[in-house]
Amino acid sequence: MNLIKYAIVGIIGTTIDIGSLYLFVEYGHLPVITASVLSFLLAVINNFILNKAWTFQNKSKNYRKLFIKFLIVSVVGLGLTIFCMHLFVNIVHIWYILAKALTSLIVLSWNFLGNKFWTFYINQKHSQEIENSIYDLSIIIPAYNEENRIKNTLLSINDYLSDKKINAEILVVNDGSKDKTVELVKNYQGKIPNIRIIDLGKNYGKGAAVKQGVIESKGKMILFTDADNSTPIEELDKLQKRLIENNAQIAIGSRYIKDDSVKIKQPKYRIFLGRAGNILIRIFLIDGIRDTQCGFKLFTSNAAKNIFQFQKVKRFGFDMEALVIASQLGYKIVEVPVSWFNSAESRVRPIKDALITLKDLVYIKLNIWSGRYND
Repeated sequence: MNLIKYAIVGIIGTTIDIGSLYLFVEYGHLPVITASVLSFLLAVINNFILNKAWTFQNKSKNYRKLFIKFLIVSVVGLGLTIFCMHLFVNIVHIWYILAKALTSLIVLSWNFLGNKFWTFYINQKHSQEIENSIYDLSIIIPAYNEENRIKNTLLSINDYLSDKKINAEILVVNDGSKDKTVELVKNYQGKIPNIRIIDLGKNYGKGAAVKQGVIESKGKMILFTDADNSTPIEELDKLQKRLIENNAQIAIGSRYIKDDSVKIKQPKYRIFLGRAGNILIRIFLIDGIRDTQCGFKLFTSNAAKNIFQFQKVKRFGFDMEALVIASQLGYKIVEVPVSWFNSAESRVRPIKDALITLKDLVYIKLNIWSGRYND
């Protein structure tokens, strides 16, 4: 079907190319080579617009990267046009209209291959659905030295899943813990159904832990939540409801949509740093989301696996990166107010982690500009 569409676009482009060439030479009195370049550029603009929107239906918003690729293909095509026209007209002495027709066939062949397999190439990982899901839900818990907090979280999640009769797996991703986190979780493997430990071997960061959990998950839906149960597992009901109602692929918990969402508040300086950081995120990365950092997010399996394959940030900034990638890939995100209880044992280092997050923000912005989330 793409070939037929491309042929139709090619016919339109060739008509524009040859027609404008004739007008430029016969009525504009331009040299043949100059006229060929101008007519070629007009045809290229037409072909780019129609092929992006219709033939290949590429919905990427990364116009900068598409333009660079398109420009490279076009420059090579332009070089072929000049070379072939010179060869056919000045050396072989073919009538310039026939020469242009032959040149167009050569250049159109190049443009088709270059645009189909490079410029407008759609990564098939984006479009294929995740099959053979064993569970209805995968719950990912990144854990680093959580022996004092994860027990109650696991028991709460197990009670919730049992009450709701949800066929789910619990993936505890050990991010290089040095305490008895792994030993504690192993003790519950015979008591809590489908609980599994994924061991990273050493501390890479929360983002790396969540990514590995997503890679190994086998559920139709994927939730990641914090080991301290800051957002109670019961709030999952709200996310699932909004996800379905809005036909979305991602539902994220938010502490800042409703004033009463936060039951136990953070110190004021942490609230200030968090809100200031969110303003920067909304200005430079992704607007319309009030809380990118709440550690309670629900994805369809297809969306999660497509998003996290591109994830680069390994530590706290991974949340905002995941949402940026989701936006780049065209997924619909809904923000849902959830209850949240600040943990007194939180290991967030306000100043140091704020600076790291700021560095991640710049890094993510550079990745957007360079198109690293669209390869």
